[in-house]
Amino acid sequence: MNPTMRSGAVALLAAVALTTASLTAMPAASAAGADGSQAAAQAAPPPSPAFAQPDAQQRKNAVASAGKALAADTAALHASADDTFQLVRDIAGTRGLQYLTYQRSHRGVPVYGGDVVVATDSSGQVIETVTTGQETTLKLDVTATVTADAAAGTARAQLAAADSVATPELVVHATTARPRLAWEVVVTGTAKHGGPSVQHVYVDAKSGKVIDAWDEVRDGTGSSNYHGTVTLATSGSGSSYSMTDPNRPGLRCGGQGGTAYTKSSDSWGNGSGTDLETACVDAIYAAQVEWNMLRDWLGRNGHNGSGSSFPARVGLNDVNAYWNGSYTNFGHNQANNKQATTYDVVAHEYGHAIFQFSGSGGAGSGNEAGGLNESTGDIFGALTEHFANEPAPYDTPDYLVGEQLNLTGTGPIRNMYNPSALGDPNCYSASIPSTEVHAAAGPQNHWFYLLAEGNNPGGGKPTSPTCNSTTVTGIGIQKAGQIFMGGLNLKTTPWTHAKARVATLNAAKSLFPNGCTEFNAVKAAWAAVSVNAQSGEPTCTAVPGNDFSVSLSPTSGSVQTGQSTTTRVNTAVISGTAQPVTLSTRSLPNGVTASFNPATVTAGQSSTLTLSASSTATGGTFQMTVVGTAGSTTHEATFSLTVGRDQPPANDFSVSVNPSSASVQAGQSATATLGTQVVTGNAESLGLSVSNAPAGVTVTFSPSTITAGQTSTVTIATSSTTTAGTYTINLNAAGASAGHSAAFSLTVGGGGGETTWATWTSYKAGDVVTYNGVRYRCLQAHTSLPGWEPPNVPALWQPI
Repeated sequence: MNPTMRSGAVALLAAVALTTASLTAMPAASAAGADGSQAAAQAAPPPSPAFAQPDAQQRKNAVASAGKALAADTAALHASADDTFQLVRDIAGTRGLQYLTYQRSHRGVPVYGGDVVVATDSSGQVIETVTTGQETTLKLDVTATVTADAAAGTARAQLAAADSVATPELVVHATTARPRLAWEVVVTGTAKHGGPSVQHVYVDAKSGKVIDAWDEVRDGTGSSNYHGTVTLATSGSGSSYSMTDPNRPGLRCGGQGGTAYTKSSDSWGNGSGTDLETACVDAIYAAQVEWNMLRDWLGRNGHNGSGSSFPARVGLNDVNAYWNGSYTNFGHNQANNKQATTYDVVAHEYGHAIFQFSGSGGAGSGNEAGGLNESTGDIFGALTEHFANEPAPYDTPDYLVGEQLNLTGTGPIRNMYNPSALGDPNCYSASIPSTEVHAAAGPQNHWFYLLAEGNNPGGGKPTSPTCNSTTVTGIGIQKAGQIFMGGLNLKTTPWTHAKARVATLNAAKSLFPNGCTEFNAVKAAWAAVSVNAQSGEPTCTAVPGNDFSVSLSPTSGSVQTGQSTTTRVNTAVISGTAQPVTLSTRSLPNGVTASFNPATVTAGQSSTLTLSASSTATGGTFQMTVVGTAGSTTHEATFSLTVGRDQPPANDFSVSVNPSSASVQAGQSATATLGTQVVTGNAESLGLSVSNAPAGVTVTFSPSTITAGQTSTVTIATSSTTTAGTYTINLNAAGASAGHSAAFSLTVGGGGGETTWATWTSYKAGDVVTYNGVRYRCLQAHTSLPGWEPPNVPALWQPI
């Protein structure tokens, strides 16, 4: 919807009279059973001054100071004389903060990834300027050589079935080190995985290749839980009512046609898990509760941050729910006895809308940004549940996703305090960018729980493991939500965990400027999920109070396997009075354990740290960390530990491969000999395996198990679809005492000679041709016919 249309819709909905409807979501449930949520869904009193919206003068001051910052920070913003900036979004946050988003254009062409977010304080003065993903100053020729029609055709092919293709828009794609002129094409239809899709495809305007894509549709699932007899605002009077919220412009609920449900009475739903009118009761009610939470806890004006919301649809014939960039859509569980329309699900899907309408808007392509988006939905689900604070047997506040819906008959689908309990990663790692997006929500979900509750909150709340074995003290879910929302308001493209760490640290410092408790909690929680310090991130200096220091004497030491070494941990009072300091370690080498005597000291006292290396400890020099913690304050000292090995492993061997490289065409194979030699001890049985093989390449060993000193024949086979390039493949041998690898370099060519595609020509699998400047690989042998050019027969040709 364009801004003019949205403004018109807001005016129309605001003119509708307010009524109060009584809705029955479960039979025979008492109104008292949902008192907390009833109060949450109805019109709430005005927010406190801390959450009040900026006045006209504050907005004017913010815009003026932001303009000065843009002019002054050209180097940091990679801005050139050919760049212009236009204010496109102004979002108010808590405690008078404002977030202004500026769209960059280069020589009149919009820049994707070039937006700038400027944050101002309650007086309108700039406190943070944040660039987006643009990494270099632009100097581009903005004349396209690929036509818009050609780009549209290429984009259409990215979906299994395209219902519509929007008019391509010329943009500068600037989220990588090499900015490129591109056509942005929005294709609506069915994704190749079978679900709905609103795909933004970026086609290089010079080469015609697809360089990036992201989907507005965000799948999600959550718990279906009814709330007893509830009340909420609807529209209409007399004998004509509509499930349209007059207080929250844009929020309405209906079936798959998109029209709000209407009826002659103001009583909705029958409490059945299969009744769609009841599903709308739950959907619009949960959206209203989330709206109020955003306003009263986070200082945000509506789901889009500018006073508006979005429609909801129910009756989706799928075990799913999603946000498609314009509205939310809700299906049912696998048993088809509950609709997916309560707090977790509704707040999750509207959480995607909040994500889209915060900071610079989008987040960029890729699974890391997608995982952060999915986590955002889960976080808003948890915030909404805690804000509503419903009693049992309704949806009591927790950090599980989908625990009551039982989506597929296996219980919750995600666990925020321990994602690994359901197979998702607890910790950030280099594999997150290639992890499926719902699983990739794990690290940020885990971070939010640690920030809100800590790793051992007590009071019946679950403990949460940390990735660095540290202790994290929570600051409460409301503060955690404010900091998360403040970080989201600073979102840039592409969005990463590293950027989220820096943004939330900036948010904590801006929101809580009189101390470092919240700042340090944010920092500790990120470190506890392995998102470590970033270059240029903010620091915090606390107002003088109780503080201490930690030092080591000596700061380095050596230990042989099977032995131990010690160092003295000294603490001192820096300011205030002495307080208890708990000691711990981080980043211990494999096979090394640590113990303190005593484990807790009063600031000013010392402790002895003993480091013991087992007989199997890894040799080498390692930097480990000693951590002192008092309340929410932590201090660290680094110890350099060298682990020596008196004897090599009892049995050891070496691995080699001959030849160590080969070049083949796609579809061909290569062979090599993997050789092993006994280095020490006795020969032992070795299992052979492969890692790092590219897609379309299979590796087999004959035999697959050998004894050290023997050889095995390695066959490396490519397929006709293997992408041309050079790959390093690891050939692994593992025994009971040791494991070693040999590297094999495989170069895959583009087939039997590259030519220009022509009709009435015989092609075989693996052949590479060019057509209209685009390279294609043949997928199966055939003779080309007129009208069979590569773009028209995807079963025969693959663009490369």
